[in-house]
Amino acid sequence: MTSFPSKCFYFIHGQLRKASHLVVGHTLDVKKDVVVVTGGSSGLGKEIAAQFAATGVKVAVMDIITPSAESEIPYVQYFKCDVGDEDDVKTCYDSICGTVGRPTVLVNNAAIATGKMLSELSCDEIRQTIRVNLLSSFYTIKKFLPSMQQQKRGYIVTIGSVLGYMSPAQLSAYGASKAALIALHESITYELGAPSLCAHGVKTLLICPGKMKTPMFDSVATSWRWIAPELEPAYVARSIIEALQHGRRGEIKLPFYANFLPLFRAMPWPITELARHVSGIDDSMRRFGNTIECREDNLTGSIVGNVDLKY
Repeated sequence: MTSFPSKCFYFIHGQLRKASHLVVGHTLDVKKDVVVVTGGSSGLGKEIAAQFAATGVKVAVMDIITPSAESEIPYVQYFKCDVGDEDDVKTCYDSICGTVGRPTVLVNNAAIATGKMLSELSCDEIRQTIRVNLLSSFYTIKKFLPSMQQQKRGYIVTIGSVLGYMSPAQLSAYGASKAALIALHESITYELGAPSLCAHGVKTLLICPGKMKTPMFDSVATSWRWIAPELEPAYVARSIIEALQHGRRGEIKLPFYANFLPLFRAMPWPITELARHVSGIDDSMRRFGNTIECREDNLTGSIVGNVDLKY
């Protein structure tokens, strides 16, 4: 027989959970949620998929290149998809629904980049960067969102970059695409309802990480590492998982200095110019030699900001 104090304890606990749910809304639930990660075969995307899978939630990866059997993450299902192709996204979505379940968490992580002067970028490289980095998020959100709204449960997680707030020289297309993702996140957030007034339904979360520790960044110079330390992909992925477990929404900028970058956009240009000179941001890409390689049946590239060698 349960004692009276125990009954009181569980009653109070239950009421607090109900009150928390009214304010916070839904959180990640391994029994209810199905997570989809674009560009999840390598880099940050792979780390995100692995950490989601470790929680016990169902995970699907959409990537133009699927890993070998030896490189696959246990309990993660892979779907070959060119996320920059609207029809491919629609077909892949149907496959995921039929195989894994109706997605409730969408992590738009796929991205590519080239480190070239704008005058040296080909029109195909510009077009491909915008198609993969930006248009893919429009395509996936348009396809995934209606089902989330029907279920009155969902999360749209956008992997942006600090370079969306302050973009270096020789990274124009990438910086422009990341700045556009920040605007997309803001717009879709308020289309779904003001966060403070709509605790339930579909939530949005923007992640803006700085430079990460991966082999591809060896040729990218970073000044003032004591202010702008390089991030471990595992740390960024863990921050995303914890945010969803706590029901967070809004923006997360990593590391701490990134929270001040938007302020520079409101300052007079001489101050911004001085900050750029001191930080060395515009010199950072001069040794960056990796470029996108486009083929009819494949696409590989190097990523700056959210770390995926293949998207």
